[in-house]
Amino acid sequence: MVAESIPERRPVLPTSSVTRFVRTRTAFAVVLVGIVTAASAVLIPSSAQAAAPSSAALSSAGQTTAHRAQAATSVKTETADDSVNVQLSPTASVVLHPGEDLRVTATVSNHTADTIPVSTINVYLAERALTSRTAIDDWLHPESTTGTPGDLLLSHPLTAELQPGHSTSVDLTIPAANVGLTTGNAWGARGIAATVTTDADAIADGRSTIIWYSGEPITPITLATVFPLTVPADSADASGLISADTLASLTGPSGQLSRELAAVENRPITLAIDPMILASIRILGNSAPADAVDWLDRLTQATNDSFPLSYADADIALQAQAGAPALLEPLSFEQDIDPSLFTTPPATGDESTTPLTPPSTVEPSSASPTPTPSSGAVIPPTTAELLDFDYTMTDVGWPSAGVVSSADLEVFAASGLGSTILSGANVTNSDQSVVPNSVLDLEHTVGLTTDDALQSALRSAASAVSFDAWRGAMAEASALLAVVAAEQPTAARTLLTTFNRATTEPMPFLSQTLEALESAPWQKPGTLQAARSAAPTAGVAFASQSEPDSRVDNSAVLLTREAELTAFSTALTSPLEVTGTQRLEVLTLLSVDWETQPEAWLSAVNASLASSLKILDSVVVTTKGPINVVGSKVDIPVTLTNALDQAVTVRVNVVPSNGRLVVGSDEETTIEANSARAVKVPVSAAVGNGEVTLRVTLFSPTGAPIGEPGMIAINVRADWESLGTAIFALLVVLFFGFGVWRNIARRRKARTAPAAETDGTATDGVATDSDATEDAAGAGDTGEVEPPKTVTEPGDDTRE
Repeated sequence: MVAESIPERRPVLPTSSVTRFVRTRTAFAVVLVGIVTAASAVLIPSSAQAAAPSSAALSSAGQTTAHRAQAATSVKTETADDSVNVQLSPTASVVLHPGEDLRVTATVSNHTADTIPVSTINVYLAERALTSRTAIDDWLHPESTTGTPGDLLLSHPLTAELQPGHSTSVDLTIPAANVGLTTGNAWGARGIAATVTTDADAIADGRSTIIWYSGEPITPITLATVFPLTVPADSADASGLISADTLASLTGPSGQLSRELAAVENRPITLAIDPMILASIRILGNSAPADAVDWLDRLTQATNDSFPLSYADADIALQAQAGAPALLEPLSFEQDIDPSLFTTPPATGDESTTPLTPPSTVEPSSASPTPTPSSGAVIPPTTAELLDFDYTMTDVGWPSAGVVSSADLEVFAASGLGSTILSGANVTNSDQSVVPNSVLDLEHTVGLTTDDALQSALRSAASAVSFDAWRGAMAEASALLAVVAAEQPTAARTLLTTFNRATTEPMPFLSQTLEALESAPWQKPGTLQAARSAAPTAGVAFASQSEPDSRVDNSAVLLTREAELTAFSTALTSPLEVTGTQRLEVLTLLSVDWETQPEAWLSAVNASLASSLKILDSVVVTTKGPINVVGSKVDIPVTLTNALDQAVTVRVNVVPSNGRLVVGSDEETTIEANSARAVKVPVSAAVGNGEVTLRVTLFSPTGAPIGEPGMIAINVRADWESLGTAIFALLVVLFFGFGVWRNIARRRKARTAPAAETDGTATDGVATDSDATEDAAGAGDTGEVEPPKTVTEPGDDTRE
């Protein structure tokens, strides 16, 4: 539907009759304009760039978020660095009712090096109503600014030249009669424009929108808004927690978290809370900053709907694409708890103090009740207590914008997420003329799609640098909402918007933006739970996207390193001191906020990998060799060093490089913290001499390898022992053999010689003394004593 204008009710006014309609500014307005002008001259050129999103994702209506990110709806004839531009916005409300004068503010800025001569500001009203998102985009960002933008409502001459680097603002009032809109015109968005001309040549063109509304019934849009309570990625330290000093800064009177909570608490806004903030405050116990404790108490008592983000706002899409089978959660905080910070203070009789640690939600058992701790008792909180919060929803996932793949949805569902917030870049719409509802049916989960065009305008409004810029952004947001409400006047529509997460950019107009949003008659606030129950729009489908390859690859390395540390920790006495800290550090490195800081993120990832590698290399084999082995069976000492602050238990496995040595079974030993221990490995020499390298590998009791294998050089000379024994045995055999042979030879000789012919002295068969002496000597040579022999002669008595 195109609502025709009524030209006769909007006459073109001659310049001479216009001046009486110009509002005279009050003294207060002059001061305010001076302040705004100074701020605009310095900040406006950079604000548009700062507000621009990091990606050029298409919105559901086919409009780029880059177009929607510009806070000041102005069109420039040149670049922002050397141009003249005019910023136009409604001065009061963006809604114009019948009989009301149109009040606008035009700010002209000279960014050139030349002085602008005395010029004229002309204000126009678009000839036709803006009845679609495409029409709004074409009006605010035309391809060409030549020609007349619409019906001329007012011409106002400037009285002075405009010097380089200066700005000037004027408040203009167009009477209702000259606007020419009546109850006969359909309600909706209308375009207004302002041009700056010198000598009849237009040098700048600025545009904005208003909403014409005559009070007709409207079916309001249900608008669900999600606001993240997060912190910049570099706020957490290596332990995955926010330090006390940083918390004090964030939650102080002018801190980021304090400003944000003050703007959104007790409003119809759904809060997405980073559990890292809660845990970081509570783990400080009695030493937590007072401002942080007060902030947490305010958050706990707020009436907002809420759901938890992943710890440290870790990107759940990045986790899935990096290979995590399920979304990561903290393992433990025990390694970071200082029990002395949780000593129960003496009773004061004042029971109104809110404890830092939330009460346990475990149902009471039938066993005897736990006694109330006395003063001075130490009650450290558990991991569950540190993360506890009374969320209204716990099954909502919010990945980074425009990077969710189909496979990610399966991981989300397996991790218990029933709903996933998606950006417009993750959907396709077959009907570009209709803005779809936020709900999207998916196979494994329910999609909640953000309205990227509206979202960008609201973000620009919240972070505006001046009242003019804020009013311009809010005018655009109002027009975007009005178009949707007018598309299907009797149909219930549901949209979803979110605000920036973990941004360091101030949002000075956040509260004003939310208030203005709530006051629009064509929308009503809605909860995220209500948005999930809305009907999906036909023709809208999920569009699979993916994270940048570099982020996925580096994140996969982080997950692989964590798996290595988990296996390594099975050898430790207190494994959570390693695995608990590593998990928190990995979660902080996967934060969505790192997307905008690629170089800083890469540096942080490398630092984490270097730190974890140092842990993996903390238990090593320090024996190098060479070692000489000269026996058949020896014990080789192997020295193991543990550089950790806790004891480790390892199994020592030794494998020789060849068969010259045979190694016994594995040896298990415990190495105390920051110490070394020698383990004796029994080996046996096999065959031959030569060099052998022993490969010493350490394993945990569960079989996980610990550190890199150590190599020990061995020189085997085991045959010297066998050769020496053989030589000694041979000498013994030769010595005794020679003696026996000599004795036998002498006896034979004695038997064969005739007794009478020897020397004639022997009588009656009795041997002489000399013969007996020789026989005795011969027997002595063998080491044996010959038994006495009996000699018997014929006819004689027997004698010895």
